[in-house]
Amino acid sequence: MKIKKIILLVIAIQWLSTNLFAQDKFFNIPYESMDYNVTMTYDEVIQYCHLVDSLFDEVQYFTFGKSAQGSDLPYLLIDNRTQNNNKLTLWIQAGIHPGEPEGVEAGFLFIRDVLTYPTLKPLLDKVRIVFIPSFNVDGLKRFGRYNRINQNGPEQMGWRTTAQNLNLNRDFMKADAPEMQAWLNLYNSINPDFMIDCHTTDGADYVYPLTYGLDAFQTLDAGIASWCTENYIPFATNQMDKAGFPIYPYVAFRQWHNPKSGLLMYASRPMLSHGYTLLTDRPCLLIETHMLKPYKIRVDATQRMLLFTFQYLAENAESYLAMLAKADRKRVSDDFIGKPFPISLTTSMNDSVLVEFNGMKYDTIKSKTTGGIYYKYDNTKPEIWQIQLFNKIVVDDSIDLPIAYVVPVEWGIVIDRLQLHGISIIRTTDNQEVKCTASRLSDVSFPKMSYEGCFRPNFAISEFDTTMVIPRSSALVAVKQSKIKVLVWLLDAHSEDSFLKWGFFNAIFEQKEYGEMYVLEPLADEMFKNDKALKAEFETIKKNDPEFAASQWAQMNWIYNHTAWRDQKMNVYPVVKITDRNEYLKLLPSK
Repeated sequence: MKIKKIILLVIAIQWLSTNLFAQDKFFNIPYESMDYNVTMTYDEVIQYCHLVDSLFDEVQYFTFGKSAQGSDLPYLLIDNRTQNNNKLTLWIQAGIHPGEPEGVEAGFLFIRDVLTYPTLKPLLDKVRIVFIPSFNVDGLKRFGRYNRINQNGPEQMGWRTTAQNLNLNRDFMKADAPEMQAWLNLYNSINPDFMIDCHTTDGADYVYPLTYGLDAFQTLDAGIASWCTENYIPFATNQMDKAGFPIYPYVAFRQWHNPKSGLLMYASRPMLSHGYTLLTDRPCLLIETHMLKPYKIRVDATQRMLLFTFQYLAENAESYLAMLAKADRKRVSDDFIGKPFPISLTTSMNDSVLVEFNGMKYDTIKSKTTGGIYYKYDNTKPEIWQIQLFNKIVVDDSIDLPIAYVVPVEWGIVIDRLQLHGISIIRTTDNQEVKCTASRLSDVSFPKMSYEGCFRPNFAISEFDTTMVIPRSSALVAVKQSKIKVLVWLLDAHSEDSFLKWGFFNAIFEQKEYGEMYVLEPLADEMFKNDKALKAEFETIKKNDPEFAASQWAQMNWIYNHTAWRDQKMNVYPVVKITDRNEYLKLLPSK
């Protein structure tokens, strides 16, 4: 009898543990038990990463580096590890701005659905998932109630920037933050095929719980851009509408905060996530949920957008990957390199279309505080607006590509950052004189305030041909490589997101030698006597520039900078272009 009781007890324990385990497979997150208005803390993110890893064979928990404060940067890999050469990788990241946390909850709920729904789990045969639940972990640890004044929940959230006060979603090119440097290493090792970056917007009130950015302009391969606009977006829009979450392209008004001024589309620079991936012809979906909608609606909308994207990619995996492969081949073809390279895009203000927009009734109110106006919305009264949309993106500036760029050895930080982006370089083995094209920068000015820790110079560019000695161990960066667009945007002086524009070369604008008055005064007399045009130029500047006219030092320094003693390298960009193949061959290491 005692033995029978023991057997029954063992069976009961086995049944209980089996059923508890089965229930654990459907794990709940704090958001679900806290009235759908909380987001995870950093410790909870790590806890749930470990939990999901322990529950499902398809999940592996990893870290990809450390934050500035030394905390782990987590990610999950969801993959059934079937042998499939045509499996694509969907990269989902949340918490780049921890005050905008919907992607955290939506991501975990999405993964739970994928791993527990019989209709979804088989799709892992076609698509593996990388999920970063918190990119900016130090910002998440700055947890509090007062981090997003314009936002309707959750109860508490993280802070926008890192512990170094850097906005990671402005750092994709310059890569100053240790978090971004770690991200680039992971991104280049995985090479994902489609990326989703989860955010919350600010601004006006309108019906749409979710807006999106998906740049499909001249930076992106034309075939992939067509796929985005003609295939994926119509599918996602239709599915989201059926699910009760109408979506619309990212909302930016022509006049800030003025709803009736017209909608504006623009091309995203690669300092942003959804601009960066385009440089390797990979789309990035920017999700921007509406900050005034309840947190549950925002999470639900994000979760559905993740789900529908996953399904669409799985259903079209083979054709999508074939399209990416075609773009990769085209990017390194002579045909691509031989065409003008678009280095700046802008929105044409001469062309627009009339669209319907589901807005909210609003009043224009005069501010008692400032005397200006502001807009007050009534979210109980939706309205359909007929509104202009300026959506024609045109190439503002383009360049002819060289065969290669050369970064002199002394600019080692730039060379290191290039390699961090996955760009191949060749180190020169000897001091070698070559003919090249250099850039002289004039009309140089700086803003009063730094931006993302950098003082970004403004300047005019004039290129000139010259002969110079390239020092040993300099970086020869051939243009013909898969990261061609990345390297051109990083190195060309015409790029708004070049290392030059991000202040890496600011020392070249500083004058280090000067002339004394007693030396320059007789020299000026001699120069003006022999060069009437130079004297006329000097007098014109004095006449038209009161500040110059009032400063004896400025005038004599102008004289100094027109003598043979001036610094010949000042305001000359150290990165040069090689446009002749024979000159390029000179720089290659000898076999």
